[in-house]
Amino acid sequence: MSDAASVLVEVRQVAFSYAHFHLATVNLSLRRGELLAIVGPNASGKSTLLHLLAGLLEPEAGAVLLEGRPVRGLDLRQRARRIALVQQESPLLFPVRVLPFALQGRHARLGLLGLETRDDVKIAQQALETTRSLHLADRFVQELSGGEKQRVVLARALAQQPELLLLDEPTLHLDIGFQTELLRLVQRLARRERYAVALVTHELNLAAEFADTVLLLHQGRVLRHGPPAEVFERELLEQVFETELDVFTHPESGRPRVVLRGAETEGGGAPEPTTS
Repeated sequence: MSDAASVLVEVRQVAFSYAHFHLATVNLSLRRGELLAIVGPNASGKSTLLHLLAGLLEPEAGAVLLEGRPVRGLDLRQRARRIALVQQESPLLFPVRVLPFALQGRHARLGLLGLETRDDVKIAQQALETTRSLHLADRFVQELSGGEKQRVVLARALAQQPELLLLDEPTLHLDIGFQTELLRLVQRLARRERYAVALVTHELNLAAEFADTVLLLHQGRVLRHGPPAEVFERELLEQVFETELDVFTHPESGRPRVVLRGAETEGGGAPEPTTS
């Protein structure tokens, strides 16, 4: 991923402010096939940065570029063809079944008449199959469990066939087994389809295991950006999360593991911390 030609997204000197919050200058690049995890305590600017990447917010300084073009300069249709955003909550205004819901991801790619083709339906079905949701195709989305809905929302995003996939807490409402399976899937898709992926998560160990790079935010400032082993240092994490922690290297994966200091489970290990 050192080839500059593979860079899809550049964040140059970006800053943004709300009434009582300021996101200080952010600089980063995101390459095709790369999975970036954005971590930090609540109210540190994680979702704000994700919305800047999506073009939903306009920076007060700097620019977010997609292959050299400002994201805010793309019209909505162009943006929807290239960027998919999965937010924590996707409110529904009316009842809709799962397959038509997934087909919504194809809208930016439909022809002048706005009618889905067989290929569009096939792509939506493949997206549902990829997220293990095809068996839900005839169910109403409103009837799904939180975990089922999360998988269906991801399928809709995959049906867009984006270049940049943005995920805000994608493992919310999922048990640990499917959390792992989902992020393994996202990682595999990033490699195979050459997506660039940025995800916000409170699950430090999932970020450590699956991310290529990690961006640590605290009170609107970037404290560190780099491979998980460079970001997940005990002293830094204890300062940010105000909790006593231990960090060790997993003997099999070689990735960092973060545990609460002195808190042991029945199996003799320590519970995995989240930052929520």
